[in-house]
Amino acid sequence: MICNIYSGVYAQTPSDSEYKQELFLQKLTNEKVVYHRQQLFAETAASVWFDVTYYRLNLDVRTSSSYLKGKVTITGICRQDSARSLTLDLVNQMRVDSVLVDGRISVFSQARSSFDITLARSYTFAETLSIDVFYEGVPIATGFGSFVFDSHAGVPWVYSLSEPYGAKDWWPCKDDPSDKADSADINITCDSNLKVGSEGILVSVINNGNGTSTTHWKERYPIASYLISIAITNYTQFSNWFRYSRTDSMEVLNYVLPEHDSTALQNLPRTIDMLAIFSELFGMYPFIKEKYGHAEFGRGGAMEHQTMTSTTTFDENTIAHELAHQWFGDMITCQSWSDLWLNESFAQYSTALYLERCYGIASYWVYMNSQFDQAQTTQGVIGNPDTTNVRNLFSPALVYSKGASVLHMLRHILGDSIFFHSLRRYATNPALQYSTAITRDFQSICESVSGKNLDYFFQEWIYGEEYPVYNYSWTWKSLGDSSVIILDIGQISGRSNPAFFTMPIDIRITAAGRDTTLTVFNDLQQQRFIIKSNERPSAVLLDPDKWILKFVNSDKDLLPSEYILEQNYPNPFNSTTNIVYRLRRQGEVTLKIYDLLGREITILVNNEEMSAGSYIKEFNASRLTSGIYFYRLVAGNMHLQKKMVLLR
Repeated sequence: MICNIYSGVYAQTPSDSEYKQELFLQKLTNEKVVYHRQQLFAETAASVWFDVTYYRLNLDVRTSSSYLKGKVTITGICRQDSARSLTLDLVNQMRVDSVLVDGRISVFSQARSSFDITLARSYTFAETLSIDVFYEGVPIATGFGSFVFDSHAGVPWVYSLSEPYGAKDWWPCKDDPSDKADSADINITCDSNLKVGSEGILVSVINNGNGTSTTHWKERYPIASYLISIAITNYTQFSNWFRYSRTDSMEVLNYVLPEHDSTALQNLPRTIDMLAIFSELFGMYPFIKEKYGHAEFGRGGAMEHQTMTSTTTFDENTIAHELAHQWFGDMITCQSWSDLWLNESFAQYSTALYLERCYGIASYWVYMNSQFDQAQTTQGVIGNPDTTNVRNLFSPALVYSKGASVLHMLRHILGDSIFFHSLRRYATNPALQYSTAITRDFQSICESVSGKNLDYFFQEWIYGEEYPVYNYSWTWKSLGDSSVIILDIGQISGRSNPAFFTMPIDIRITAAGRDTTLTVFNDLQQQRFIIKSNERPSAVLLDPDKWILKFVNSDKDLLPSEYILEQNYPNPFNSTTNIVYRLRRQGEVTLKIYDLLGREITILVNNEEMSAGSYIKEFNASRLTSGIYFYRLVAGNMHLQKKMVLLR
């Protein structure tokens, strides 16, 4: 694939990155960070038995009064016998005026974030029913924005971002990623001088003759409720074309603010290269019969709304990430938010694959090294996050960077051919396409393609925490006619899940001016490997090419030449963190934690006699408040101190 060349920066300089991180930490520790303008019960309350097949939104968006009035039609199938009541999601700030079920007025009652409909009769398995909901109100904004009345350059600007729980903030639906509608129609009436962007194909824009117009978008691919969006203002538009065969092409439609038109024209055409690369890797763009495109909004970052990404930036990596979501997130949607990594980690790693294909392997490694750096600052479990906390659910270091690092490691374990075959098999699996997936689905496909049991890998990296901290040492022994390298690998563990990491590890042996790389399978916390080597090595390196997310103490580090107190990891941390220290010689050691005022908080090591070597201590701060703390090591006549940041 030959890419058009665009200038771009893939990583900050260390000083710039550290400076910005320091400012960010100061902000977090001195200010209350609010991610929700209003916190509501997050999970869906909608009836499980109701299987949504179709949504039709008819919305009147009144920018002058920041008011929304609408009628939403929801069609679905009964999946149980004797259903007599139906619950749908909608916050009570949006007042329901009336409800029709199959054309008949029905009794309903509103709760805080849902409403219950009393059905006039009992519905049986496989029956279809259609609900019309008439409602109005001023939408609230929870999570990352939900629905916002805004302005730019004095012009009204309206946009939505419903992920993960915000669809019910502005329209009645089943607000659950597991239940995708087969199709949707989005009809928006607003001021006639404004343009409306949404999902699917633009069917019509009808001038109503009263200063308003009605825009009709038609989505005929399955879609989750959180991926339905609107973006409204005086956009300028331009199109690029993805020519995916000699005779066929698809429009890439861009709605941008007039003041950003020239920047968009310069940067967004690279989407065509991205479409070509991802279609080659994962199979044809999933919504090829409709469109792809972008609509500017004001919520920060970007959001992969189906067929039309909402974005605040034209940054190359961000545009690639959101496009990859069309395969991973939009076509194949996580069945529950517990499996969000199937959306976000895959899109994050796909950006690395785009950079590799477009600019070469060096760009891939620059990107992945930055992901490793971020991943080593986090804690928590990728595959079972706290789904009630939006901030933690979308943790950049955990779900994005560590998740991308997991796919990077899996690539090396499987080898390129099998890994990319697995990715494509996953993306083109008929049972998953335009449907939903769980982690086990992806694992099963990787195991089927590779013939390997990967349970150890998924259990420790998706359902386990942190990453391995390796100690290793080696010696070379002559045994008469032959010689061997005795390689000892151990893991310092301050955790229980897992107690240690099972991983294949590359070992590079350098001797007589040449290198040999072999792989050992490390499945014990302390393990010895005997490797034949007729030449005395000058160096033995563990995972020299950085395929494993890890920290390594080599044999030179095991008996330190000085006293060292490492930066705790992760940092910042939420509840627990690890402190690594190294002792030059045997002696009494004390390790204590202090607050900003110098008050002693806890003692981790209290005047213990310890041998020379490397050590790790876990600090549990679950009872402490957010802030900056200090940890101080006293060993012999050495006094070493570092600071750490606790975030709640």
